Amino acid sequence: MARPRYGQAIVHTMEHSPEYYQQMEDDLNVLEFTQRVYGKGSENMLSLVKNFWYQYCQFTKKNPVATLEGISINVLYAFFDWLLRERKGSLGAASSLQTYWNALCLVRKQETGCHQIDPLIKSQMHGVRQRLAIAHNLRKDKKKKPVLHAEDEFELLKTLYTSTETTFPHERYRVQLALVMQLAGITGNRPSALLSVRYQHIKVTLLEDPGGGEQPRVLIEIVFHHTKGYLGEKDAYGFPFYIVFAAASDYVAVANGRGRNEFGIPDVPNEPCLLLCPHITMLALLFADQAFAAPSLTSPEQLFRLRIAPGQKQLPVPLKEEMAERPLFRRCKNTVEGIQISEEQALADTTLRPQMTNLGIITGMELPTGPYTFRRGNGQALDNSSEITDAQRNIILQHHNSSVFQKNYASRYMPDTQAAYRGLKPQTALMRAASGMSRTIDPRRPRKLNLAQQAEVDRHPEVRLLRRRLKSLLQTFRDQKRSIASTKGTLLYNHYRQVYQAHRNLKRRYEKALLTEVKERYKKEQPVIDIQRQLKGFPVAEQEALQAARYVFAERVHAIDALFNFATSSTEQECRRRVTAINTLIALCKKQESQGFRRRRADIKVKEEQTSVSPPPSLSETLPVECKATQCIFCLGNEDLSAADRLKTFAARGDLKKHFHRKHLRHHSAGQPIACPHPRCDVMLNGTMHLQNHAEVVHRTPT
Repeated sequence: MARPRYGQAIVHTMEHSPEYYQQMEDDLNVLEFTQRVYGKGSENMLSLVKNFWYQYCQFTKKNPVATLEGISINVLYAFFDWLLRERKGSLGAASSLQTYWNALCLVRKQETGCHQIDPLIKSQMHGVRQRLAIAHNLRKDKKKKPVLHAEDEFELLKTLYTSTETTFPHERYRVQLALVMQLAGITGNRPSALLSVRYQHIKVTLLEDPGGGEQPRVLIEIVFHHTKGYLGEKDAYGFPFYIVFAAASDYVAVANGRGRNEFGIPDVPNEPCLLLCPHITMLALLFADQAFAAPSLTSPEQLFRLRIAPGQKQLPVPLKEEMAERPLFRRCKNTVEGIQISEEQALADTTLRPQMTNLGIITGMELPTGPYTFRRGNGQALDNSSEITDAQRNIILQHHNSSVFQKNYASRYMPDTQAAYRGLKPQTALMRAASGMSRTIDPRRPRKLNLAQQAEVDRHPEVRLLRRRLKSLLQTFRDQKRSIASTKGTLLYNHYRQVYQAHRNLKRRYEKALLTEVKERYKKEQPVIDIQRQLKGFPVAEQEALQAARYVFAERVHAIDALFNFATSSTEQECRRRVTAINTLIALCKKQESQGFRRRRADIKVKEEQTSVSPPPSLSETLPVECKATQCIFCLGNEDLSAADRLKTFAARGDLKKHFHRKHLRHHSAGQPIACPHPRCDVMLNGTMHLQNHAEVVHRTPT
């Protein structure tokens, strides 16, 4: 048999013909397919700037592509002046002009294929940005970048579990947020990497205790993917977490054979408080999802009873293969039974950030709390550690070199330079407390505008003008005897939406500006008031005791007791302490808030006074088949709700009907069978109409 000529075997295995690839060469759009692919955030920024450029060119009757290709400093000055006026209120920093200018250069490259900007224009733009910043009174100082230490994280976690103001549609959100904050502080990863963790990225193993202890160490390894990088991922870094019942000085490094760096983070033995321990939260989520492959491994008690066979050094505890693609942090979804946790959809960054910000506000911190405050705290801790080199810090934070850390992450709060200059012992603990976010905690700080301040915003001339336009358009709808929704797609509807959004955005902008002014006034005046009160002999106001809080779910009370339980002296007692904490979080993950109408603050207070416990297990068995006329049978059958929410009666039948359709029936597929949700009824019905008839005839609840 003759040996095939060079390239012959390759030709025979080709999927397409030579003409296919010749056509591809001829039709290739070089401008489109040679553009660099950016991340989602960068793409959104480029799309925003491109949209503004096309709006400006339409407004000034210019060709957008031709003008970009032959860009001049005159056009650039006019465009940015127009942009600052259009973005008044949202573009307030001089540094933002540089960001928009960089984005416009990339838009020019994408639209025209011109890769170079005239050096003269680059030089002239420095002066243009300075002049525009002065003309539009832009903020020149850099935005503060707060650093969040471990003790600050403790305050946030304490508020997360104990404050009655931290509410979520599902209690799993509370546990997920706790784990996100714990992992963000320990690993320093960006939010996109944290939220992209799936079960295939997690490995649980029992390792033999090098100290000779009988209790194995629980090792949880996480490999973070979707890290920031050019067209793909940077090297994935695995972070193993150890549950250690040995000396605090133990440090274990594990090589995984994959060419990646792994860091052992041992748990503090006999830790005074489990609130900061990520193992408790992680294992709670794993057991809540029944994620372990061994069918009989369904509780943490069983996990801590496992032992390593003689002659071996580890016992892998595999997760279910069918759950490999399931995200660890997941979002809620509306179903006919109520709010449930999705099995496929990961928690969005747009959900995480407001939760963190709101938690920081409730805690009483002055500066905003976000994922990057944890990342900066991690970077500063690594930089201050004598055990970690600069190169290792750059690997952990996925930085190309140390200049990135120095420019964007290094704290601008200087260490104890007085001690260095005078040869004294540095007061490290005091300076750490001074540079943290906990020092600004003040629960009395204003969080929102009062009624008088809201009325002040409503009286603003620009707000009143837009409100009059909005009322005029609403009157037009009434005159035509048409609803707003029925006019969707018409010029009248589009005009109404523009005015509505303009009024809403303008009002929010003035409310935000006034709240900032109120906070600044409080910051200046309240210390003087407090000092005067003390000098006149008045007692210092004490914070409300933790025990005074009342919670909707008993599971939350049990979680607080377990997480704040004192450390024990023996390994066996420490295991029981951790098992109890994990079990309480597993139970908490199953609870959800009411799906009724949005409550006012007074309604929430009344609800807390009515009940502070979850429904007893026998409640479903004791409910009568015939309900009250304004009770929801879906809520009655939902054991994840509190007793008050299950037994809630609506004020009128109309309110029940709205709730029944908006919160339940609209999430059921038309024509599909549906089971009666009443806990004492197991009838299968043909559809929603059959269910409504069944509810009225059998359960006496007309919907």
